[in-house]
Amino acid sequence: MENKTDTIYIHRILGGDTGAFAYLVEKYQDMVYTLAYKILGNKEDAEDAAQEAFVKCYRALKNYNGHASFSTWLYKITYNHALDILKKNTGKRHTIEWKSELEPHVMQHRSFDEKIDLKEIQLLLKEAIHHLSPDDQAIITLYYYEDLPLRDIAEIIGIRENNVKIKLYRIRSKLMELLKSKNEIISILNL
Repeated sequence: MENKTDTIYIHRILGGDTGAFAYLVEKYQDMVYTLAYKILGNKEDAEDAAQEAFVKCYRALKNYNGHASFSTWLYKITYNHALDILKKNTGKRHTIEWKSELEPHVMQHRSFDEKIDLKEIQLLLKEAIHHLSPDDQAIITLYYYEDLPLRDIAEIIGIRENNVKIKLYRIRSKLMELLKSKNEIISILNL
């Protein structure tokens, strides 16, 4: 389950080679920053959260048991830290930043009208996602945008895999209800 190169560097770090941690930071910094940014919604908070997640990771590395992959374990640290920050800033309502464009290869095969319809759907979906709780937004991010398997998401957020499936089902249902309340989505999707 664990990446062999990561294991080598983890053993080096635990053996006293503190410089070996730079490899893990370099390898995972984009992943950590992206997740923090999607949860927190601004660059400064995400940079601080990513840096603190690595500090927490370094301090807790002796507790890493290899049950999950190192990246999943690091995702969990980042996820929990970002949510802690978000909870401290409860007065601020945040929405995760979503990609505003579909993949270029998907868009190039669409007619002009279909491209407009897809953009409208994206905007409506983004608006609906904004109404979800930060936890639900994070689950959507991990599953649909980070393409993590259910088992990794379960490990990251600290619930069983079946509960992740249930949460995803409920989140999709919430989104459908929010979208159905918008008459324009019904005409676009021909529901």
